[in-house]
Amino acid sequence: MFTETKRRQGAHIGRESSLPTIIAVTLALGVGGLFPLGLDAQESGAEPTVREQLSLEEAVRLAHEYNPDFRIQENQGETAEWRRREAWGSFLPSANASSSLGYTASGERRFQSVQLGTQPAIYSSSYNMGLSLTLTGQSFLQPSVVRDQNAAVQAQIDGASAGLVDQVTQAYLAALEADEQLRQARTELERTESYVRQAQAQVEVGAGTPLDIRRAELQRGQAEVQLLQAENAAATTRFTLGRILGVDVAEGVSLTTGFELFEPNLSVEELMAEAMGGNPVLRASRSQQQVSRTQARAARTQYLPSLSLSASWTGSVFEPSTLGPLFDGRLQQLSGQYQSCLQDNRLRALLGDPPRDCSRFDVSDPTVEAAARQQVRDENLGFPFDYRAQPVSFSMNVSIPVFTGFSRQLQVEEARVSERNAREQVRSEELRLRAEVETVVRTVNTAFRTVALQTRNRETAAEELRLAQERFRLGLASSIEVVDAQANLSQAERDEISAVYNFHSSFAGLEALVGQPLR
Repeated sequence: MFTETKRRQGAHIGRESSLPTIIAVTLALGVGGLFPLGLDAQESGAEPTVREQLSLEEAVRLAHEYNPDFRIQENQGETAEWRRREAWGSFLPSANASSSLGYTASGERRFQSVQLGTQPAIYSSSYNMGLSLTLTGQSFLQPSVVRDQNAAVQAQIDGASAGLVDQVTQAYLAALEADEQLRQARTELERTESYVRQAQAQVEVGAGTPLDIRRAELQRGQAEVQLLQAENAAATTRFTLGRILGVDVAEGVSLTTGFELFEPNLSVEELMAEAMGGNPVLRASRSQQQVSRTQARAARTQYLPSLSLSASWTGSVFEPSTLGPLFDGRLQQLSGQYQSCLQDNRLRALLGDPPRDCSRFDVSDPTVEAAARQQVRDENLGFPFDYRAQPVSFSMNVSIPVFTGFSRQLQVEEARVSERNAREQVRSEELRLRAEVETVVRTVNTAFRTVALQTRNRETAAEELRLAQERFRLGLASSIEVVDAQANLSQAERDEISAVYNFHSSFAGLEALVGQPLR
């Protein structure tokens, strides 16, 4: 765009200048800034609905594509290329073009106390085209500032991506856990229904009482409540997962990714080293520290001189509403020149010099008068676009800042404080990361041992229920023992499920801290 503008400005602009030339330059500069080339007007379509199956990998992909919070973060990087171009564009001159039309009513013209006479109404038109370039110390550092800013923005986007993966993983695990709890609630309901049938059979053969049936029915009712709550939890976790993904997740969708239990062999020292280099939040803080350091350098350049260059092309045209006063003035001027010429010839005759030709000033000659009138017409016609170009002007200015009311000192000090704060922020993130890695490692190890204990508790509760049911069948135990054993087994099964998924959730949190997969 700049090359085309410069080519047009280099063309001849004089009496042949026309409106299309001015309009073309103005549009090239102004409209091009309002509507940048390459504008992406594509709008995203409707979000899909997951109806049948959903893997964790697919969930992560959908979240990166449709999660609104992440897309807001990702959109910040779309202007990175234009920021880079704008930084390097400061080394190119800016171009501007303007055109104006004017009208001045007739009346007496004065310049201070000097009367210039009465003149007719005047129509005026002018254009101005210019190039300007200002170079400062900050201009030379701006590309470095923008480069670091873009790197910081990209680090923030990477951090948002890693955080989104952790959110999706945690929501996916919560949905899987809800599915497991739902299956356990259905199993529990089947056990209680079997117990009801057993109690009824015991009453029929005289080995039980109606109270045993009521206890069994009560336990079945509690199992039905537990199943209803589990169904609600399974549906709610899918709604939560869909909100994070930014898509609709159907209530009955099948989650296909499984998580196997494994013994974590974790080294705190190795994990700490990986986290210091891969944690997305820490990387973003370090990128911001680099930005603050570069901005502090740029702030100190305010003590350096600045250089300004400019070039200007102008033209104008004036046309009076009536040419009568101008005709009279021109004829009076010629009459005065004619009298001066005659007086000069008389002096020449006395001196013996040859006379000058005064006929070209003699307004009594119709030819001279007609030529004078035509000259006035030629000089005062052409409104609005028959411009008369003015000489091209160039200027250069070197400015050395001497005293700016301590504004420079304030900005430099603010930049230094910002740099120190960014350094402290990095240190704070490192301390936080160290503490969190050690805490999460202990949490993961504790969760793994808890799973083993809960599995043993579930096996013990299952054996307790088997013995209680056998004793009740033989008439050696009351229904209370069976109810208690079933409640213990149900609770042990739920606790085991929670322990397993608490382990997977803790391990996923550790992966998010380290910044890479560890499975």
